[in-house]
Amino acid sequence: MRSIWDVIIVGAGPAGMCAAIETARQGLHTLVLDRQTEPGGQIFRSVGSSALVNRLGSDYSAGLPLVEEFKNCGATFLPSANVWDIAPDRVYFSTPGQSHCMTARQVVLATGAMERPVPLPGWTLPGVMGSGASDILLKSASLLPPAPVVLCGNGPLILQAAVHMHHFKIPVAGVLFTGRISNVLRAMKHITGALARPGYFLHGIGMAAQTVFSQKCFFAVRDLRIEQVETERLKINFASMSGNNKSLQAATLLLHEGVISESRITRLARCRHTWDERQRYWHVSADAWGQTSVPGIRTAGDVACVRGAVAAQAEGRLVGLGICHELGRLNMSERNRLADSHMSIVRRCQALQPFLDEYFAPTPSQLQPADDAVVCRCEELTAAELQQTIRQGCFSPDGLKAQARPGMGTCQGRMCGQAVAEMIAHTQGLPLDQLPQYTAQPPLFPLNLGELADMPMPPDLN
Repeated sequence: MRSIWDVIIVGAGPAGMCAAIETARQGLHTLVLDRQTEPGGQIFRSVGSSALVNRLGSDYSAGLPLVEEFKNCGATFLPSANVWDIAPDRVYFSTPGQSHCMTARQVVLATGAMERPVPLPGWTLPGVMGSGASDILLKSASLLPPAPVVLCGNGPLILQAAVHMHHFKIPVAGVLFTGRISNVLRAMKHITGALARPGYFLHGIGMAAQTVFSQKCFFAVRDLRIEQVETERLKINFASMSGNNKSLQAATLLLHEGVISESRITRLARCRHTWDERQRYWHVSADAWGQTSVPGIRTAGDVACVRGAVAAQAEGRLVGLGICHELGRLNMSERNRLADSHMSIVRRCQALQPFLDEYFAPTPSQLQPADDAVVCRCEELTAAELQQTIRQGCFSPDGLKAQARPGMGTCQGRMCGQAVAEMIAHTQGLPLDQLPQYTAQPPLFPLNLGELADMPMPPDLN
């Protein structure tokens, strides 16, 4: 395999595949790296091989023609590749038993989004998982969670999971919505923008209605605690909207508090980031063509701003066309002509987003972990232990990391970074948008030192 490319794309989800299709179509040597064994990303995971592709709805099966187009576009796809460092003109990654360094004239980061981790007392118990993790098991292995199931949180994947449970006849003990009732009123201010995508809007309303009318639902719940009452049995305690204490029992608890950009790789690349006030997360700053503050590094899809699969595909096309223009394969008028329809899709998605952001806005109190909740799973640090250090005079996530070790484990703060920032801001009375994130360090993933020592270095682009 060649070691010098015109374009290297990290991530084979909707955005990454679409960017690759556009660059390969114009004859650019394009390499696509992904941690999974198949293209598709999280949204279209295993769509080419899943036994349930025709049972999971049109939103999922819509990925089939895209994956087929990607496979035939001429780009080189390298699966099972963990990217552990990044620079404007090169990418370091590991495949099973071997590390590599390859150079490129343009690098595209299309690593998508992740579920927001929200520490709760008992969230490390067996049987507790993210709703997204359950979706991955369903798509990739046709596995459904043991029943009965309790769904808990505030975000689109809660509704999707509820619909799947109903479709596959999995008993649901209850659906606990943690969002504020006032979210609905604030969202209605943006109803005109929501109608820019009427089909998508009505689909979401349909999922919400089906969930409310087919499941036992509780709204504006708080003070969640999870206990293990017997082998393979969980007890979920919570306070209802009326203030009464209630509990449900389940074999599986699916948690979901919204989706946020996966920013570790963009922080590693030292790109400029922007704070999203409504959804309370950082995302990389990029223009319409995906160009970040770092020359030679672009982003596409949810890593730049979470808007879903349709927007990600359009943004990927725009990034690919932008690269083709910069590398001399398209003049500006050709680029703009080809980009026009994709720009229109992005504008419609942007018009809808304020409604979704308000409707699924996280509840700030829900993001503050209880004292006995494990915040850093790698180092097994509770909120009480971290609060003690914060009160002694800690004012940044990196400072807390140096003093108490959260973020020092193998996930490098992926699971605790958001919660740590929320705790520091709340305790010290600081605005969240003024708190820097954890500093990302290579390698992003555990790396065998033997691989590093044996890694061949490619020649410079110049």
